[in-house]
Formats: sequence, structure tokens, C-alpha cells
Amino acid sequence: MPNWIIAVQWVSRSVLFLLLFLSTWSVATIIRCTKAMKAAEGLEKESEIGKLTLLIQNSQWEQLQTYTNQGTSLYNGALNIILKNSQSSPIQIDRAVRSYLSNERTRLEDGLTILATLGSNAPFIGLFGTVLGIIQAFGALGAHQNNTSDIMVGISESLIATAIGLFVAIPAVISYNFLSRTLRVLLVNAESLKDFYLSRSGGE
Repeated sequence: MPNWIIAVQWVSRSVLFLLLFLSTWSVATIIRCTKAMKAAEGLEKESEIGKLTLLIQNSQWEQLQTYTNQGTSLYNGALNIILKNSQSSPIQIDRAVRSYLSNERTRLEDGLTILATLGSNAPFIGLFGTVLGIIQAFGALGAHQNNTSDIMVGISESLIATAIGLFVAIPAVISYNFLSRTLRVLLVNAESLKDFYLSRSGGE
């Protein structure tokens, strides 16, 4: 067998190992991002907004401070910033909350960038492995090898590369879309709480 065919075979198999590594990385990133997003949502995500809004509506500032100190959600963090700056002007409160939410968004989007990159590029890596496998198979055929089973194995390996590439990309894209939407909802709700507080506290 010509040396270039052997080289292509090794590169093709290296692509398979790369895809397996990317698959593991993708799963680990999905788990890490999901945990971070759940922490940002709060343990009682269905009723978190309702409880905080009710406390603001009734001007129960002491109860609101106690409640926000007990939680770790994005809402609790935003309200803690608001209450610490309660004596400041509405503009200063708005800027403080925006700064906090920007930092949190950057932190939570860290893993989402990885998922977006894997989702968009993994199929192309798999396609690259497929092309190399097909080149290897036809190269072996052109070298007048009579063992057709080796040729079929090469084609099978090339198709495996495409399958693994899709296996990496599909969960990454689904997770990215779901987590991105969750983050957008969190940020919008936190902004709404800030605006509602300013309206109830008399800020113009």
C-alpha cells in the first residue's frame, strides 16, 4: 500500500479520536452550563418572580432584603444591588443593576460560546473525516488491491466520522438554543424587577 494512503488512514482515524474528544467536551459543557443556569434561575424558579414582585408591590423592604439574602438567583443578586443602593438616585441604581447583569451575562455565556462553536463546526470536522476515508478507500482501490473488505471498512469508517460529527453537533445546538432562551428570560425578568422597584419606590 502506498505511503500516502497509510498517512491518510492515520489522519482519518485521528479525526475520529478528535470527534470523540469533542463529544466528551460538549457533554461536560452542557452539564456545567445547565447547573449554572439553574443556579441563576433559583430553586423556586416558577414562583421566584411572583414572590419578589409581591414584596416590592407591598413595599415590604425588610422582608425583601431577608428574602434576597437567602437566595442565589440572578433576581436575588439584582435586588441586592438595588437595596444596597436604595439611597442613590434612580439613574445610579439603573446603572449599577445593568453593570451587574452585564457581568452575569458574560459569565453565563462563557459555556454557550463553546456549544455554539461545537454545534457549527463539528459536522464539518466529521465531513472532513468522511472525505479522508473515501480518499483512502479509492486510493486502495486504485492501488489494485484485491481485498475488497479493506475498502469497505475504509468507507464504513468514513461514514462513522460523519455520524459522530452530527452526534456532537445536534445536542450542542439544542442545548445552546434552550440555554440562550433561558438566559434571555432571566435578564428580561431581572430588568423588569428593577423597573418595578423604581416605580414603586418613587423613582422617576
